[in-house]
Amino acid sequence: MLVFGHKARAPVDIVYGSPTEEPVRTYGAYVEELRERMTEAYEEVRIALRKAAERSKRYYDVRVKTNTYSEGDWAYYFNPRKFRGRQDKWERQYTGPFLVIRVPSSVTVRLQKNPKARPFTVHIDKV
Repeated sequence: MLVFGHKARAPVDIVYGSPTEEPVRTYGAYVEELRERMTEAYEEVRIALRKAAERSKRYYDVRVKTNTYSEGDWAYYFNPRKFRGRQDKWERQYTGPFLVIRVPSSVTVRLQKNPKARPFTVHIDKV
């Protein structure tokens, strides 16, 4: 419906015709009818997508577990590296431990390997 502007026709519809379908006489009438059908179809799709997104968000929010870090905590940093000829499955995905120096926002933390190392800011999902 969204691609062609009308419902898909089965072979039986082509042979016997559709009971609700009547031929359009003029080009202008066809264009207006097609525009109305497409507007209605897109509105229905928007409503369905909105419902699906809300449902997905609700299911995601049930499973998600937020991690909170404070200054002085030790954490590992997710830093996968790719090497040619090596399988990722056997490689270390995390490096560290790193010291959490600051928590600038609810989604970022500032990490430092040791007192002489340069600190860096990362997203909380990578910690």
